[in-house]
Amino acid sequence: MLLETERLILRQLRVSDRSDLLEYHGDKHVVRYIPWTARSIAEVDQAIALYGRSPKSLENEGDAIVVGWQVKSTGKVIGQSNASLVSLVNQTADIGWVTNRMFWRQGYAYEATVAFMAYLMNQTTVRRIIANIDVRNPESARLAQKLGMQLEGEFKKSIYTKGEWCDMWLYALLKNDIDRRKIG
Repeated sequence: MLLETERLILRQLRVSDRSDLLEYHGDKHVVRYIPWTARSIAEVDQAIALYGRSPKSLENEGDAIVVGWQVKSTGKVIGQSNASLVSLVNQTADIGWVTNRMFWRQGYAYEATVAFMAYLMNQTTVRRIIANIDVRNPESARLAQKLGMQLEGEFKKSIYTKGEWCDMWLYALLKNDIDRRKIG
């Protein structure tokens, strides 16, 4: 899969992206609210091997797509988007994003996620996109809101990660919301 935005190319991750990924996969501040802990080089290599096998579409429940965000002007991978089909019958995909800290607050996550969400909504298996966001991560919640996602609820102590129970916000966007609001 290859998607282009004004400043980015969204594509599958490659072994040659190893050092770029290590910058944010290995940064404890970046992964604070992400299910994984800061990764070593070996763990980044394992992730690249797994992500490189991700499908280009969400056809079956459990399918997941991961794309890196490559800056057109430099070739550097500065973040990634992921989505998984959590319910085929309900046509629901769960989405997430992570950005290298050196590129926070520059609009890259928004730019990449708008394109990625539009791509997902063009699949016949997706009519609803959700994002589960740790309530201690208001920056991510602001991005979800900017993307047009609506807060549907707060779930108390619903996820056990990194040794603790976490409260989570559930944001969602329906296909007709994208069509009506012309998001992306």
